[in-house]
This record gives sequence, structure tokens and C-alpha cells, in this order.
Amino acid sequence: VLIAPSVAPAQDLPTAEAYLGKETALSVRDAVFLALQNNLDLRVARTEPMIAEQGVRQARGAFDPVLFASYRFNHDENPVASPLQVGGAALVEADEWNYTSGLGGIVPLGLNYQSTLNQRRLDSDLSIVSLEPEWRAQWKSELTLPLLKDFINNEANVTVKRSRIARNISNEDFRRRLIDLVAQVESAYWELAAARAGQRVEQKSLQTAQDLLEQTRVRYEVGVVSKVLVTQAEAGVAEREVEAIIADNRAANAQDALLNLVLAPVAADFASTVLLPKDPAFIAYDVDLAEALEKAQNLRPELEAAKQQVRDAEIQLAFAENQRLPRLDVTGSYQMDGLSGKSKGIGFFGQPPVPDIGGSSSTFDRFFRGDGAHSWSLGANVEIPFPNTTARARVAQRRIELRRAKTDLHRVDQQVILEVRVAVRLLRSTIDAVEAAERRVAAQEETLRAEQEKLRLGDSTPHDVLEFEKDLVEAERQQILALQRYRDAITAVERSQSTLLETSGISVAEERVR
Repeated sequence: VLIAPSVAPAQDLPTAEAYLGKETALSVRDAVFLALQNNLDLRVARTEPMIAEQGVRQARGAFDPVLFASYRFNHDENPVASPLQVGGAALVEADEWNYTSGLGGIVPLGLNYQSTLNQRRLDSDLSIVSLEPEWRAQWKSELTLPLLKDFINNEANVTVKRSRIARNISNEDFRRRLIDLVAQVESAYWELAAARAGQRVEQKSLQTAQDLLEQTRVRYEVGVVSKVLVTQAEAGVAEREVEAIIADNRAANAQDALLNLVLAPVAADFASTVLLPKDPAFIAYDVDLAEALEKAQNLRPELEAAKQQVRDAEIQLAFAENQRLPRLDVTGSYQMDGLSGKSKGIGFFGQPPVPDIGGSSSTFDRFFRGDGAHSWSLGANVEIPFPNTTARARVAQRRIELRRAKTDLHRVDQQVILEVRVAVRLLRSTIDAVEAAERRVAAQEETLRAEQEKLRLGDSTPHDVLEFEKDLVEAERQQILALQRYRDAITAVERSQSTLLETSGISVAEERVR
């Protein structure tokens, strides 16, 4: 159920195979989603949040409990000369087996805990040891709670907090790079669209010049005009051929740039793939400066990253101030001991021998009975560094870093405000430019028609017509450029207020794990 909603839309997404090696129409939406799937820079960018997420897991690992165990066997031979040693043995041998296991760790509060179980078996021919084998067991649990230094603001807990902030910053940086990529793709798309439109304008201009040349040649052949007019018409054709070549080269460069962004093609794909974008057209787009500023200050990833940097500096300052405190730790322990073994049947100083206490398993029985050996302790440890120069200097350093982070946040906020104002102003100016370009094209078309009519009546020359036609071509170029800039301005406004992804229907969470 959770997977189905994300899989269904993916079936409608364009694929690289549908475009590579073909001549295919391409929409700006498809260009964006192709880039999300294929752009190599974005693939690299996706790894950063993943690495940062693992950094959080790594930091949280400091609170994982640690299981430990050890085994040791000792064989000792000691020379003795003691009247307590029955038989007056000159050499005492002892074999000892030691088994230790336990659990320890730390919790975010700063509390350290450890619980250890130890079992020891001793075989010795020393007379003062009354059991053979002798089994001893000990279960000891210890707690250490810091009340000042390392309370909550301990190194492990602070590392976890900072790793989460680093993850958040990484996510914001990925979102920024994702926004930049979408803006870059849209800009490259409209660059190619304008170049394709420019190609058509130049081809139409070339065709007009060729038609005029053909008409002039016919009129020359019938003796109506001189050879000079034919030469003028030929020069006009040659000039427009050059402009057409330049337009073709611009379109090829623009297509290569877009291909590189959205399809990650190999060398052969550049030559065999032809993308046909839609012409840049005027669409209604209203923007309010106050609303755009509010959106930007709530949504811009640069601002959020700067806020996270301030939070990180605050955490480091709090940790430094905590480390400046004296250490006051409360400690407590609880211990249970057990003893068992078989008697050697030897007594000392007229005392009866120690009776059997049972096997090794009975060593643990007394842990949970009232007659067992139970011990406990409470204590405190105090450390007061003097004059604590290092910690005091570190606090001063962290305060300066916090002040710097807040200043940087203010600087980023100013930059965001400036970018929004510039983007909105540019959008409004491009709207005026589009309207002016449309009026210019209409006027030049009418002027050209009038001059062509004069040529038909013999009151003009091919040179004059070509000059007026050149003015029309220039007006059409400016109109295409104005429309391209208008679409780029819309993208710039969406980017500056950080709504570009939402407008494009892109989920940052999905793109991080694509």
C-alpha cells in the first residue's frame, strides 16, 4: 500500500531510451524529470545525505551496550617454608580458572553502568586452602552518575546532537542543489527553445532572400533591372547563409548542454539525438514581492542551513560551559558473592575440617537467598580543576563562534532578500520587454510589406527590401530573446522563493533515495 502511490507515477516518467538516438519533442517537465533520473552531479549529491544519516547512526552507537567476556587460566608454582603447610612441602602448585562476562555502557543522561559476573575455580595443594576445588562467584553491578560535568552535555550525547544537525544541513544542501539543478535544466531548456526558434527565423530570412534573388534575376533577364541589383540580392543571400550557420551552431551547443544535464549521454548520443523543445511563449505569472519574501525566508535551504549552524554553535557552547564545571559524580554498587567446593578433610588448630559446600552450580544459589553474601556501597567523586585555563578559553572560543554563526545567518538573510527583490524586478521588466518586442515585430512586418509593395511597383530596390527584412529579423530575434528571458525570470522567482520544486511536483524526500 505504501509503495503503490510512488510506483504508479513513475510509470509515466520519461526514460532516456525514449530520446537517445532519436528526433523527439521534449517538454520542460520531461526535461526536469529526465535530469532527476540521469544527472550525474545529482547522483553524487544524493550520497551526501546518505553518508550524513549513517553518521547519526554511528554517533548513536556510543549508547549501544557492550557485552564482554574473558577467560584466563593460571598455573603457579611457589616455594614455601611455612609450618602451616602440612607435610612441609617446599613447592606449592595451584591451578586457577577465571571466567568473566558482563554488560556495560552509557545512557544519554551521562549515567555509566556496568554489571559483571565472575566465576573462579582454584585447585591448590596449599594446606590453608580448605576446599579443593574451590569455586567462587561474584556478581557486581556499578553505577556512576555525573551531577555537574558530563551531566546531559557529555561527549557522546553532544556528538549525537551535532550529527543530527550535520544530517539536517546535508539535507538542506541537497535540497539547494536539487533546486539549482531544476533551475539549470529549465534555463538550458529555454536556451535550446530560443535557439531552435532562432534557427527558424534565420531559415525564413534566408528563404526570403533567395526568393528575392530569384525574382531579381528574372527581372534582369527581361531587362527590367540592372545587374547591380542582382549582385545586391546575392550579397543578401550570402549574409543570411552566414547567420543561418551561426544559428545552427548555437542550437547545437544549446542541445549539447541540455543533453549533458538530462541524459548523461555517451559520445555517439550527441550526434544521433535531436531534441525539439516547445517555443518560449508568454504565460501569465503574477508575483507579490511581500509574499515572495515571506516564502523565501520560510523555505530557502540556505537560511535553514544557516539556522542549523547557529544551533550547532549553541550546542558546542553549552558543552564547553558544562566541561568548565567541576566534576561531581555519585557512585553506587551492589555485589553478591558465593563460595562452594569439596573439603580436603583438614582442620587447623584443633578445629574440625570445613564441610562440603556443594558443586560449582551451588556457588550461585546463595545469590538469591537471605543467607548469601550481599554487599553495597555509595560514594562520590569530586574533581576541581584550577585555574581551568583550557576550559575557560574553550568557552570564550565557542562564544565567538556562536556570534559568527548568527552574523552569517543575518548575512544569508540579507542575500536572500536581495535575490528575491532582484528576481521580482527582473520578472516585471521582462514582461514589459516582451510587450515592446511584440509591438516592434508587428511594426517591422508592416514596414517590410510596404517596402515589398514598392519593389513590385518599381519604386524600391532589393537592397532596400533586404534592409527592412533584416530589421524584421532583428525584431524577431529580440522577441525570442525577450520570451526566453521572461521564462528564465519566472524560474528565477520560483528559485529565489524556494517554490521551484513544489511547482514542478518534485518531492525532496523521494529524490534523496531515488
